[in-house]
Amino acid sequence: IERTFDHLAGARDIIGPDAELMLDAWMTYDVDFTVRLAERLRPLRMRWLEECLDPEDLAGHVEVRRRVPWQTFAGGEHLFTRYPFAQVIEARCLDILQPDITWVGGLTETIRICHLAAAANLPVILHGGGLNQWGLHLSVAMPNVPMVEFFIGSAPGVPLDEQVRTRDRKS
Repeated sequence: IERTFDHLAGARDIIGPDAELMLDAWMTYDVDFTVRLAERLRPLRMRWLEECLDPEDLAGHVEVRRRVPWQTFAGGEHLFTRYPFAQVIEARCLDILQPDITWVGGLTETIRICHLAAAANLPVILHGGGLNQWGLHLSVAMPNVPMVEFFIGSAPGVPLDEQVRTRDRKS
């Protein structure tokens, strides 16, 4: 917990007090660890904590929500089809739903999830597929999709600013 806090405190120092800072735990925590970590990270004003628990641990998500009502929690990239999303929505245990359009069942199933979320006044931020042609169109078309997640990476040891992201067609 202290190493995670130190790492995120360093990130907060770099990005400043007004930038959004999130943590993706990739399903590695249990309920008690998530609660303890959320309490420790509270001074950093995290925008959200993502995928803290096993995605199928609905009771665990409900317990975390009960014990940490002030923190925003995101997740759902490892939920498949709209049915588990409907359970999460009914339990009100996640604040931001993050289906992966390429894993959840495609465009039509993601639209259904967006509609379920909109009826519950919950935002959707695609985990994956947000910059492919169908994910981009969906994200612009759905009023409850406030942003798109995408990955910018580079090979080990190559700074991001040296990574080629787009090609200039004029040169």
